[in-house]
Amino acid sequence: MTAATTDHLWRHFTAAGASRLVIDRAEGCHIWDTEGNRYLDALSALYCVNIGYGPWPEISEAAKRQLDQLPFFTNWVGFATPPSLELAEKVAELVPIDVGRTFFVGGGSEAIESALKIARQYHRLRGEPTRYKFVTRRSAYHGTTLGALSVNGSPALRAQFEPLVPGGLRAPMPYRYRCPYCSDKPECTLRCADEIDAIVENEGPETVAAVILEPVQNSAGSITPPPGYFERVREICDAHGLLLVADEVICGFGRVGDWFGCTRYGIEPDLMTLAKGITSAYAPLGAVVAAPQVIEPFFAEAKTAFTHGITFGGHPLACAIALANLEIFEREDLVGRSQRLGPELKARCDQLLAEHPMVGDVRGDGYFYSLELVKDKETKETFTPAERDDLIKTFLTPRARELGVYMRFDDRGETCAQFAPPLVAGPEEFDEMVGVLRQVLDEAWERI
Repeated sequence: MTAATTDHLWRHFTAAGASRLVIDRAEGCHIWDTEGNRYLDALSALYCVNIGYGPWPEISEAAKRQLDQLPFFTNWVGFATPPSLELAEKVAELVPIDVGRTFFVGGGSEAIESALKIARQYHRLRGEPTRYKFVTRRSAYHGTTLGALSVNGSPALRAQFEPLVPGGLRAPMPYRYRCPYCSDKPECTLRCADEIDAIVENEGPETVAAVILEPVQNSAGSITPPPGYFERVREICDAHGLLLVADEVICGFGRVGDWFGCTRYGIEPDLMTLAKGITSAYAPLGAVVAAPQVIEPFFAEAKTAFTHGITFGGHPLACAIALANLEIFEREDLVGRSQRLGPELKARCDQLLAEHPMVGDVRGDGYFYSLELVKDKETKETFTPAERDDLIKTFLTPRARELGVYMRFDDRGETCAQFAPPLVAGPEEFDEMVGVLRQVLDEAWERI
């Protein structure tokens, strides 16, 4: 058989001149390329292979049973399938909010897109059609479909596709390390949350539909909420009649040390968006979970419908795989493992913070940590865009791979090294991840 090439494959977020790397097998916490090189996957592919690569025979068996019985049918115009019904019940059991309905889609971007449309139609059904704007946070990433992209906080991601869907408003992050309001104070003042209130007041509450936030913001480096932050955001939403959307696409299913970020931090959202860990990426699937008060106007009259749908939303094969995945989560106590061993990952990152001149800050939770890289720890001097581009693309990323670790060096805020390993990873994997990062940073420090 002739070896496959990338001549006809258009790779995602990939520069035209990027080298080819083809991954053709995986097991446990490791992946192998077609040339036989093994890498420790310190990013769960893309924050999603939460149970690792197995092998998990029960997932293969669940997939085969479903393919043999019903490979596909739609959830449109009155239909459902047993796996979608069963998964909706399971999700209702796991999430920390009362559930009115769960709307299945194909992935995270579609979940955000659907949440935007739910929020707009919700207000329209309630007689407030002028509510079309959304508050998110600076640097935040919420997906790539046009609506989701419009609420992203990264100008670089939006620039090629503007003008976008109107109504995107952006508030500050709770970014203690560089906060313009309170980085020099003993604790967070919650001014970052108060700014959401100021934005809504300035725009006019009657024009704003929802606030959309990740429990731990990925882009800009595992930004965790300070005590009282989400309680204040909930107060603001209630005061102005806004929906609060928790984007759990990354944080959900054990990533931050509990089933969901909402569980971990006591968040009370009206909508939750899920994906990634719901199947551990063994099949594409996403969901929007809506609280009873959100679905009420959609079900108030027999002829009312949410005028939105995804062909593959609630795909029976994906739902069957999700159910098997969640059984593994519970049997192997992977959420408990994230709670127990997450502090060990943090301790290794904290040690690197204490010892290395390039590590200025460590933040995160569970199996999700970022180390912010700086030129000077005393002044927090950061890298110029040109330096950052050269450092990440020319040296850090390829060098870590040469040393056998696949991880991410993110530049959507300041430069960060990110770890988000599968939840089956343990102390041995933590040692390798952090040890390779230490070596790479030592070499980078000599370069600069």
